Amino acid sequence: MKDFLSRYKNPNELFAYLSVTIAVLLYGTTLTATKICMQYYTTSELMAFRMIISAVLFLPFFFTVYKNIRIERKDIKLILLMMLCEPCLYFLFETNALKYTTSGQAGIVSSLEPVLLVIAARIILKERFVKIVYLGLFICIIGSILLSLASDESELAPNPLLGNFLELIAIILTDTCVITTKYLMDRYPPFFLAGVSVFGGAIFFTVLNISTGGSFEIIANSSLFLVLYLGILTVIAYALYNFAICTLPASKFSPFLFLLPIAAVFFGWFFLGETFNMQQLAACILVFIGIYICQVNNKRKFVKFKEKFPTIANSFINWGKK
Repeated sequence: MKDFLSRYKNPNELFAYLSVTIAVLLYGTTLTATKICMQYYTTSELMAFRMIISAVLFLPFFFTVYKNIRIERKDIKLILLMMLCEPCLYFLFETNALKYTTSGQAGIVSSLEPVLLVIAARIILKERFVKIVYLGLFICIIGSILLSLASDESELAPNPLLGNFLELIAIILTDTCVITTKYLMDRYPPFFLAGVSVFGGAIFFTVLNISTGGSFEIIANSSLFLVLYLGILTVIAYALYNFAICTLPASKFSPFLFLLPIAAVFFGWFFLGETFNMQQLAACILVFIGIYICQVNNKRKFVKFKEKFPTIANSFINWGKK
């Protein structure tokens, strides 16, 4: 244990790894909880309740710890972009996605998030990686398309192709939010930014709920506990998630996002009895192969990949070198 801990010169680094792991696993449960709550609430109603509960929990910190923090004028546009991408549009797309697909399938599509994050880091943050990553991205995209096409329509997933597409848009939005947040964290605490996002989301979904004629009446059944759970978990997940983003570089942070589809599939199966056919299973395996390839960021790892998958590697070895 001592040798393991000695790897981390900065104590915050170890806590950051634990934070992102817990955040992603907890987030996997929200897909299932949201799927159940959608049986009783509209999208705007559910998200308004969720964001209002979270905002109330954040409120004491803005009157105490963060009462002296002032947002600089030059950062207003970035903060608005951060809030618009997540939670506003992100949760709008994801909640609607769960109307048409299962939580497990949505989780598998979400596995593209770290892959797209790598591309965003390359374009915006100018991070370098070997060309083999493009192959991994291509395989992940093909796997996600096959996953959608192989999905069976059911009462829980009346239109999986549409649902999975909406989930894909959602993860593009959250990746945009991550990149924006990393810029802002040089000047603002991560928990403060999480609170700002939640307040923005509370205003957005409250206005949306009113404009669409939604109700603010909470149904007194088992879904009440899930609504409270979603509101409380939003605060916890945002706090842990933003701390990890602030502490870890993108190359170390993104691999932990691969836990999301595993958590989503498990909780979807455990609570909702969701299943996957063999074609979907093959598509999932294809996605994970692509994700693995995307983590090949140096020649030594490429050699290990070649030993495990000689046919694929030999086909792209000349193109995949630096």
